[in-house]
Amino acid sequence: MKINDDNFLLEMKNKNTRALEFIIDCYSNLVFKAVLNVLGSENRESAKECVNDIFLLVWNKHHLYNPEKSSFKNWLLAISKYKAIDYKRKLSRHTTLELEENLLFTDKDLEGSYILKEKKEELLTLLDNGNKIDKEIFIRKYLLDEDTDIIAQKLKLSKGAVYNRLWRTKNLIIKNFNSVNNLEVVK
Repeated sequence: MKINDDNFLLEMKNKNTRALEFIIDCYSNLVFKAVLNVLGSENRESAKECVNDIFLLVWNKHHLYNPEKSSFKNWLLAISKYKAIDYKRKLSRHTTLELEENLLFTDKDLEGSYILKEKKEELLTLLDNGNKIDKEIFIRKYLLDEDTDIIAQKLKLSKGAVYNRLWRTKNLIIKNFNSVNNLEVVK
């Protein structure tokens, strides 16, 4: 039996693969152009994959086509457009992920994170060697981002005492971290 415009839908219902071949022969250029219009000419390989997915979708979901609502050509173009939009989203997510991975895993970041880890360990060692209350105030203020008033209430100190202890701790840290650079201590 020869497949044509009149019987290809019926043959698709009967799972005749020649009906799919007929659709591909008739509409592949049109579908490819519609997909390429959405994805852009720089994504030809993705467009080819998308076209294959579209025809597979048509094969599996041909029963959703309603000839009373639109022509088969318009239905196929609508499917093509929305499938291409899905592909474009997938491509943009993939590109963004690659960029983020490149930014996250550069040599500078590894070196910087190692140095940061060392500095944190130095800071914690320095704080451990100092006054326990000063350490707690420093951690609450700069690591836990607590308000100075709340710190003063919890530790039963005046606000001025909290500021003085923070000032002393910061100066101690600055002296130890920047002794090589000879930076001036905060006054």
